[in-house]
Amino acid sequence: MDSNRKFPLILSSFWLKVIALLTMTIDHLGFLLFNYNYELSNVFRHIGRLALPLFCFMIVEGAIHTKNFKKYALRLGVMASLISLAIIISDEVPFFRDNGFSMRDQGVIFLDLLLGATAVFCLRQKKWYFKVLAILPLAYGIASFIATSYECPECGIYVLWFPYFMRTQYGWYAILMCILFYFAVLLANVFISYLSGLTGINKENYRGSNIERHVINIFSVIMLALATVALYICGRLMPPRYVFWVQDIQLFAIVSGAFILLYNGNRGYNKKWFQYGSYLYYPLHMAILYLIFSLL
Repeated sequence: MDSNRKFPLILSSFWLKVIALLTMTIDHLGFLLFNYNYELSNVFRHIGRLALPLFCFMIVEGAIHTKNFKKYALRLGVMASLISLAIIISDEVPFFRDNGFSMRDQGVIFLDLLLGATAVFCLRQKKWYFKVLAILPLAYGIASFIATSYECPECGIYVLWFPYFMRTQYGWYAILMCILFYFAVLLANVFISYLSGLTGINKENYRGSNIERHVINIFSVIMLALATVALYICGRLMPPRYVFWVQDIQLFAIVSGAFILLYNGNRGYNKKWFQYGSYLYYPLHMAILYLIFSLL
């Protein structure tokens, strides 16, 4: 099979990360613009919905292809710890808290990604009881979702059994998305086996081909839609005040599937500075944005 990457498979891992970082920045800018320009803020928040699915998609790619999962997980864990510390400082230091820059309700996004990667790692193990352990990261996300949904600072209700600085940012959503993206790969393998039997072409000849990549991408978009619709339905079933972050605009996340469909499976540009810069970008750009808005 021809393994050359041709249009429309034009986006490498590098470009998906760049798009994810850019849309994430736009999202955070929209969050801070809320009290200044609601209309512009709303547009930016919609654009920002594209970031999380792309990050989750690349996390699964990383968990599958990394040669050392322990180091991969350690990097995510270190970043999760740093963000958790920043959330504590923003809520405890009067300057940040009194000026409306507390990150108490934001959650630790790197915790979402770490748990998602861990779930995929468990599912990739050969022994069934290791695979079953994948339910633990998802259970953690569900517990975080319940705690965040029930908490109501305006009502004086705080959930003490689940510290705010140890909660995921998207409850179970991002973790489930990572799991489903991995299932997309498994389903693609089943489809390729079916296609091999149908065409008489050896299954191995499909490895690394455009056909295989297209199939994986298509199943991934389907899984993205399933996870996002599940979140939407969950939000609709719960009382409004319990789902302050489960907004209708999250459905816009499905649009990120357009970029996933263009993914070619290649790593692309991957210099060390970009690898580590991708991790550090989150706290650095947040600090810069908060500093700029504190001066307005």
